[in-house]
Amino acid sequence: MLKNKIILGLNAFHADSSAAITIDNEIIAAAEEERFNRKKHWSGFPLESIKFCLEKSNINFKDITDVAINSNQFSNINQKIFYSLINLKFENLSKFIKRNKKKFLIQNIIDYNFGKKNNYKFHRIDHHLAHLASAFYPSGYSKALGLSIDGMGDFCSIAVADCNLDNKNKINIIKRIFYPNSLGILYESITQFLGFDKYGEEYKVMGLAPYGNPIYLNEISKLFLGDFELDLKFFNHDKKNYNYKFEGTPVQETLLNKKFYDILGSPRSSNESLEQFHMDVAASLQKVFEEKIFVLINQNLHIDNKRLVLAGGCAMNSSCNGKIVEKKIFENIFIPPAPGDAGGAIGSALVVLERNQKFLELKNFKNPYLGKSYSNDEIYRFIETKIDKKKFQIEKFNDDASLLKNTVKLLLSQKIIGWFQGSMEFGSRALGNRSIICDPRLKHARDLINTKIKFREKFRPFAPSILEEEVDKWFDSENKSSYMSFVYKIKKDKQKIIPAVTHVDGTGRLQTVSRNINKKFYDLIKEFNQNTSVPILLNTSFNENEPIVESPLNAINTFLKTKMDVLVLENYVISRK
Repeated sequence: MLKNKIILGLNAFHADSSAAITIDNEIIAAAEEERFNRKKHWSGFPLESIKFCLEKSNINFKDITDVAINSNQFSNINQKIFYSLINLKFENLSKFIKRNKKKFLIQNIIDYNFGKKNNYKFHRIDHHLAHLASAFYPSGYSKALGLSIDGMGDFCSIAVADCNLDNKNKINIIKRIFYPNSLGILYESITQFLGFDKYGEEYKVMGLAPYGNPIYLNEISKLFLGDFELDLKFFNHDKKNYNYKFEGTPVQETLLNKKFYDILGSPRSSNESLEQFHMDVAASLQKVFEEKIFVLINQNLHIDNKRLVLAGGCAMNSSCNGKIVEKKIFENIFIPPAPGDAGGAIGSALVVLERNQKFLELKNFKNPYLGKSYSNDEIYRFIETKIDKKKFQIEKFNDDASLLKNTVKLLLSQKIIGWFQGSMEFGSRALGNRSIICDPRLKHARDLINTKIKFREKFRPFAPSILEEEVDKWFDSENKSSYMSFVYKIKKDKQKIIPAVTHVDGTGRLQTVSRNINKKFYDLIKEFNQNTSVPILLNTSFNENEPIVESPLNAINTFLKTKMDVLVLENYVISRK
């Protein structure tokens, strides 16, 4: 194996900009830029993420041997040119060049920030190849069917791959669905129709769908001409004057046009109340989306019908993922902790790693805790600056055992707790290090958190984090869900025990917690279980209409501006007097 192969992977000038560093065959650090600049889904050059990754890796930029970005503007270039010519839309090419100008010039931006004397090799990696690599290589599978499904990347929305470590190319993309057809755009278009008009709010529709009935399947299906071909007369994204911005905070203009409103009715405005109609539309969209995913799977089972790796933004649809498990098509399914665009930073680095050396066993690639951590001494400096000791009680515990016992005592007294521990998670879901936690048995917990802390829609569910060895006793599945990638049915006799994490349809988007991956969070749930015979905690992301907290300062600010009861920062416990 080559020594000191240090690769910086980037997702830049695309939503959820991020950076990651691998050294030899181990991932050392990864983070999204939004955690540092506090702007959700931020798209641009991930400068602060790169600086953090260098700091955590204990290296200088000059030590980097390779830089990889998860986009190759020359991928599918023939399809781009052909599409523009056949549709007589030459302005599409000029828009494409303008939109990708900074990606073309990214080496200049790197050199401007880190100096021109750095001697690294630069690699442009196809967007979907990076997605697939982020899923296949960490999976531990020797072969699998690979599916990358998102809105759009490098003029492609779906890539189907034969993933096999014995193949020369390891990941062989054998089929693509090209722009302007896209399941991701379909889902985003109805998300906008339902009044969720900010970028990245598809998860709200997924949470709303169980409240409705899929009675508008025919209407939603009219958006298609075939399995994956959109009927473009209903859409705006391929039209001459359509614009979308992937710099700074992403902005996507309205995707559907009046022709579809004539079929389904007027779209909801963001401040309009949610009616049963909207819930039924959400349910119908989810059903159509799932049907399309199963068409895609069934068309490609000849590649591998035992193992599936799934990536791309659509892999965030945990309800659909749970249905795939339920169907028992595959023996094993792997979805990485960051299947969306942020994970492309890791994926692009892995492609370069595989190309440059014999691919050996990867280290640390199933660990999502790749972000920044803070010592108790660092945390106390923030506490001294920000916390008024006249209004708050501050207590420090000298060992984890006493800290966990005290935290469980607080949970049992119905406290809502901000839980800030160890290294920040990579990906959009809080997995026990930047979490808000409470007792899942509390009937009023959902309303309490939504009104006192999260200030979000009341229909949205909260996740159960469960000891991994207890899953089959509480859920109708024994499959792991380490990164909240799957929604499973909660056993009927258990639903009434944990109402705070049971969705309206009797499901939960669970996180299975392993002691090998997160010892402290595992031990906390175990301590709670010993007191309650419930091996589960309610877990939701530590934020309030902003990116998940990164620093103790972020956590303290969120604590102070909400009605959260307790804040646990490593071994410090802050309570309201």
